[in-house]
Parts: sequence; C-alpha cells; structure tokens
Amino acid sequence: MTGEITTISVRAEPLITGYRGLICDLDGVVYRGANAVPHAVETLNRVTADGISVVFATNNASRPPEDVESHLRTLGVAPHGWSVVNSSQAAAAYLAKRLGRRARVCAVGGPGVAQALTEAGLTPIRVADLDDTPVEAVVQGLGIDVTWSELAAVGYLVGAGVSWVATNVDLTLPTQYGEAPGNGALVALVQTAVNAAPHVVGKPQPALFDLSRFRLGTDQPDTLVCGDRLETDIEGANSAGLDSLLVLSGACRLRDLAFAERASRPTYVATDLSGLLAPGLPVPTSSRELLVELTDAVPRVPHRGDNGKLLQAVVTAAWAARDDGRAVSDDVGIWEKIERRLGLVQLDQAR
Repeated sequence: MTGEITTISVRAEPLITGYRGLICDLDGVVYRGANAVPHAVETLNRVTADGISVVFATNNASRPPEDVESHLRTLGVAPHGWSVVNSSQAAAAYLAKRLGRRARVCAVGGPGVAQALTEAGLTPIRVADLDDTPVEAVVQGLGIDVTWSELAAVGYLVGAGVSWVATNVDLTLPTQYGEAPGNGALVALVQTAVNAAPHVVGKPQPALFDLSRFRLGTDQPDTLVCGDRLETDIEGANSAGLDSLLVLSGACRLRDLAFAERASRPTYVATDLSGLLAPGLPVPTSSRELLVELTDAVPRVPHRGDNGKLLQAVVTAAWAARDDGRAVSDDVGIWEKIERRLGLVQLDQAR
C-alpha cells in the first residue's frame, strides 16, 4: 500500500476581493432552466454591492440579452452592476468586421440570433424567408424551435459555399429536468451532411471573453471567470490568460474535474457560486495546513474538516498524482462516494 500526501494553503480574504471584474456563465452556474442554483442569487447581490462589476457571458444564444436580464431580475438578482453578453453578439461582431453593412445573413436559432445581427448592422434572414437573393453567411445558434428544415437549409447553404458561423458547440445544455441537447449537437447533425466545419465564436474561443472584458473595462489580472464546464469556461479562460473558478453546480462532476487535462484546469474550485465569498484556495498548491492522502489510487478524505477545503485538497491530490504518472482510480462509484462525503450529493439531486 502506498500513500501520497497533498496539502493546501488558505488565503483569508474572500476570493472575489482579488479582482475588479467577474465574467460569469449562466446555465448551470446561476440557474438551471427557470430555477436559480442554490446560493447563486445572494452571492451575486453581495458581489455587486461590494462594487465588483459582473458580465454574464453565455454560449446560449437562443434568447436576446434583455430576456436573460428579465429572467435574472425575476430570480432576485439586483438590477445594477451587471450586464449580459451572449455568443450571438460575438458572432454578429465577427461578421460585421468582414461583411458590408446591411449584408444578408441567414439566422438559424432563437430570436437572440436575429436580434444580434440587426444590432450589428447586418440583415438577418430566416430560412422561411430565403428567396433568390443570396446570403453571404449563415449563423447557427441554439433555439428550442429549430426544425429539420432549418438544419437542412444550413447544410445546403454551406454546400453552396456560404460562410458558416456557429455561436457555440456545447453538446449539452443543463435544464431543471437534466441535460438537454445543446447547439453543438445540432451543429454536429449538419456536419454529418457536409464536408465542412463552422467558425466557432463562443467559449472556449476568445471572442466572447474579449467582448466581456471590454464591457467590464478590466485588464487580464483583474478579471475572474466563473463557469461549470471545463471544456468551454475553463479552457477558454486559460487560453485568454484569465484566472477561473470552476463550480460543481452544473455540467461538471468531481470525477471529471479530477481527470481534467492541464489546459482545462481551473485556478479555483468550489461547490457553487458562494465560493466567491470564501477564502481563495488555488489548486494545485502546497502547504502544511490541510492533508489529503492518496492511497491505492483513491483519495482518502478525512471524516472531519471544512468541505470546501477538502474539495480543494482532493482535486490537488488527483492532479498531482496524474502529473507524476501515478494511477488515480476512475471508478464512478468511488467518486460518487467522495461526492457524498463532501456534500455534493445535494447538487446531483438538484440537477
């Protein structure tokens, strides 16, 4: 039997006090469908009350920003100190730099896609309104009413040489009922029919992070990204040179986090958004204040201790072992037991 000890240090002040601006994801972080994620609203209200500016940056392009803003206010988010940007706006900004003013662009997805194109000075054309006048590009975003005919039209346009822009390629979307197909699933359907790939503007690409930082007016060291997806929020933050907080209230499970590759590892980890108000615990790190032992490839979590700090230590132990070439158990049942020990089972039940 072999054991590996990993320790973690504690910074006394709340994590968010080290930053001037927060780029925060929405689905799975602030809400799931119509319902707020526990602790999210009160945390955000505390953050904005303390003078931290927030931009909610979402890959979900189905709704216009004002609809999202209304939803947030309905959930109880205070009305000041924040704004919303989405990947439709990033797509529109990308095309506005490359096409002439009023250029015709086919808009597939929810109403947020067409609205963003209009605001950028372009002319959105729905599939039902396509005529003999050609379009110069097609933007594909998520929409609950997207039909087979619309997906087929994207394929036809791409096959004819029209520029194809996807707002994002998230395969799933967290809802109050569970995981639903995301825009990436619909993009993949089109890709099965055409020998082409879209230009993607949403996370993890830098366009949405750049747009968000412009809104915040912050430099890279002063900006924190918070999200629930390793492959979009965290990988994108790393690529943009920004610190990040991964919360386990959405798509990512503890086992996913433990096996994250370097490019998609967050700076900080927390159960939910309330981690912004807890002491900052960067991972991986080292000190003598908290011990977690990795024995026979399994993190051995103490029966007592602060769950937030223990979460940090478990992740640190797993990363350190994997980076050194040592085995870490990938048994789903073992990681579910660790989740229960750390109080994460409530999140699973709420998904």
